[in-house]
Amino acid sequence: MYALPGEVVVRRRKSLLVPAVLFAAGVAMLVLNYMYGTGLSNNMRSALVFLGGSLALAGMILLAARFFSAEGAPYYRSGRSYLRYEELYFERKLASEVRECIAQGDAGRLFVLPHAQVPAVSVAVYRTPDNRFAAMQAFEYTDLEYRPLTELRIMDRQELQTAKN
Repeated sequence: MYALPGEVVVRRRKSLLVPAVLFAAGVAMLVLNYMYGTGLSNNMRSALVFLGGSLALAGMILLAARFFSAEGAPYYRSGRSYLRYEELYFERKLASEVRECIAQGDAGRLFVLPHAQVPAVSVAVYRTPDNRFAAMQAFEYTDLEYRPLTELRIMDRQELQTAKN
């Protein structure tokens, strides 16, 4: 998808704002516990330390993962949103119907088909949260490998009618 003409989808690092806010909230709880600890009950102090420590730790881990990661997430420039990845599994008997849904760009019908737990036929879908862009391709599990069942289908600048968001 990164090779689409006009850089429709680019690799972009997710914002550091959310992990920084988590870290700051955790540190703030720990500081509150330190400053007002004598006036608080033991349960409240324990809760502040536990929640503050957990938030600060989660924030540090997320900050480090996002900051030092060389990889980015697929970002749809026109819609200014990151793409969600979904993998749908179907029974082998639905392969022709899945192929038809992808060829027609009918994501709504694809999402309401009965799903399976075993990936005999797998569909990889990247789409925006508002369903204005989607890229999907079906694969069939044969001889211990996934083989493409369809070509990559890209739907751009049209709203997809989907059964779930």
